[in-house]
Amino acid sequence: MTLGSPATEEPSLNVLRSAPYFLRRRFLTRFAALALVPLAGLAVLAGQEKLLLPLERVVVIKGKLASKGDYFEDAEVQRILMRHGIRVRITKSSSREVAVNSLGEYDFAFPSGQPSARLILDQRNASGLRARQFRPFVSPIVLATFREYAETLRRAGAARPQDRAGSLYYDLDMKAFLGLIKAGKRWDDLGIAGHGVSNGNLVLAQTPDLCAANSAATYMGLMAFVENGNKAAGSEREAVALARRIKPLLTEQGLPTSEIFKTYVASEGRQIAPIIVVYEHQFLAYQLDRGGTDTGRVLMYPQPGFFPLPELISFNDRGDRLGELIISDPALRRRAVELGYRLLDDPGAPQGQHLGPYLEQERVPSPALAAPDLTRTVLPSVANLERMLVEVGCAESKPS
Repeated sequence: MTLGSPATEEPSLNVLRSAPYFLRRRFLTRFAALALVPLAGLAVLAGQEKLLLPLERVVVIKGKLASKGDYFEDAEVQRILMRHGIRVRITKSSSREVAVNSLGEYDFAFPSGQPSARLILDQRNASGLRARQFRPFVSPIVLATFREYAETLRRAGAARPQDRAGSLYYDLDMKAFLGLIKAGKRWDDLGIAGHGVSNGNLVLAQTPDLCAANSAATYMGLMAFVENGNKAAGSEREAVALARRIKPLLTEQGLPTSEIFKTYVASEGRQIAPIIVVYEHQFLAYQLDRGGTDTGRVLMYPQPGFFPLPELISFNDRGDRLGELIISDPALRRRAVELGYRLLDDPGAPQGQHLGPYLEQERVPSPALAAPDLTRTVLPSVANLERMLVEVGCAESKPS
């Protein structure tokens, strides 16, 4: 009986006189055989997990998410939440669309970065609506590439291995990298043929849809920060001028590739997506899933770098319950690490196992968590970032 449902009269129990023994025995034998069927099914469903009985209530929590929807689509995350009586139903969208479209039917939103989160918070605060923030983990913006491209950039003075020759991770000097792009250099100009590859395409990094994806907009902000002498645009006029200067560096890539990371890890990745802008956890999850390190694919950490802070924004008690679980439940925190995320420590949460030790345990090299250059990219204000996006060709976003 669910909470708040009307009470019903208990069925009466009529006591009958005992049947003869041979009839009782036949009945019990048949009943036992039939009873084993549903019990066996329940045992299969339960496995090693807590069994949710038919009368136990499951709360459905609805959310609108961008790239972090992958977290809730993970089968292990779903099993852990089900042990708490929770099923999350998600609608996937781009971070920009999450922020500007109606959220009235949802219990929470989970944009991938601060600009979109700020838009949601500002809109709800202005309307007197509830909004509570949870920050469970982070994943920095990185450039995934192939070893021959990273080594070509190393020879050009734009990249360096983090620890030794053959490293899976490189630091990328963004000023030097942008210099190569602005000079119109092609990979063949930089001598990539020395690595057995010929590529006459321009040197650049491919992004997801600049007008939709948080990672692409963040990369644009990173480029603008470096182009502006490691300073964020301080006014709308300065933001527009910066956007006009870096627009050619972004639009040379042509039409954005959908599912860009899947393209990168495909066998044709070297030809189609030699350098792409992604989140660190995507690359690390790929390496962890392989059962053996793919040393041909490597990761470049831009210097200066940027850590987007994905925020789960709750709109009601159901959203609060989910947010509190994600930042405090040991199993959910551990699973986030297994999916390649870096945990943000919550004072009341168990420490658990963090990314570096877990990677080493799984025999995947660990990146340098503290880069030698601690300069941090500062994005412009939400309004100025939006103005830059419009200037490079995106339609103006308007809340619905």
